[in-house]
Amino acid sequence: MKNRETPPIDFVIPWVDGADPAWREALAHATGVAHGDTSEIRYRDWRTLRYWFRSTEKFAPWVRRIHFVTWGHLPEWLDTTHPKLHIVNHRDYIPSEYLPTFNSNTIELNFGRIEGLAEHFVLFNDDTFLCRPHAPEAFFRNGLPCDMARLSVPQPSSVGHIIYNNLELINARHRQREVLRRNFSKWFSPRYGFGNLLKSLSLAPWSFFTGIFDPHMPQPYRRSAFERAWQQWGPQLDATCRHAVRDLTDLSHWLIRYDTLCRGEFHPQGLRECRLMTLTEETIDPICETIRNGKCRMLCLNDHESIRNFEGVCRKLCAAFETLVPEKSSYER
Repeated sequence: MKNRETPPIDFVIPWVDGADPAWREALAHATGVAHGDTSEIRYRDWRTLRYWFRSTEKFAPWVRRIHFVTWGHLPEWLDTTHPKLHIVNHRDYIPSEYLPTFNSNTIELNFGRIEGLAEHFVLFNDDTFLCRPHAPEAFFRNGLPCDMARLSVPQPSSVGHIIYNNLELINARHRQREVLRRNFSKWFSPRYGFGNLLKSLSLAPWSFFTGIFDPHMPQPYRRSAFERAWQQWGPQLDATCRHAVRDLTDLSHWLIRYDTLCRGEFHPQGLRECRLMTLTEETIDPICETIRNGKCRMLCLNDHESIRNFEGVCRKLCAAFETLVPEKSSYER
């Protein structure tokens, strides 16, 4: 049950149909004048979106509104007249000078501009799923987003440069030692587990943030934090949003999360039973077992370019979700 202290909560989910010929033509035009991350696996469709809606309706029926953000295309099965569903075209909220865009950072950094978006919302990607019932307090307590503040050292990855760009701005505004001293109980909460505490303790002596752990799970935010970020870093965010596709100099929405954590504006919460799993032909069976048996409460599925038999892996994945949420949601025609 939603208690009286829990505010209305929206979900926001961006989606792209990578098979849309018009979208692909526009993307090809953009990449002809810009250089960035246009990897095919970032856009291929695993046909799991309907299961996202099913799991949301089953495991978070209290959500006030779902803001479905799209370039313009829509799944043919989606009931766009659903009273809780708000279809958001890029042009509805992203300033015209940033359009057209194929840069996920631009799409996400402007979420605070969505008309009618609640102050408290959860950012999902279409590869993040709820696998068990969630109360609103799983995302917000006393008006604050539930999150885990843990120090880290970023690992080499395709987005590593973006993480370092975020950290450069964070270190210019926040001193690690002061942040930890001011909110020690939040950064070193026993809710995170011994292993996470040990990692933070090992990096605590540094005077600056070497990194802040990114959970890659549904992320709760306050809309006002996005508005504040544009006030603090307007020119830098503007520069990112002018890139039609991802660029080495980009910032991301994690910058806003880092700033929120550094300000202590969050409720400590661990990530037990939350899993990030990479889709490959070797891992698909354990992933399907995890989904069918409800072994985790939240799941993020990371695509991988090594998959040779995409259709076979995709069929297995969809069959597992059919077991978890077999009934059509009210969001389906």
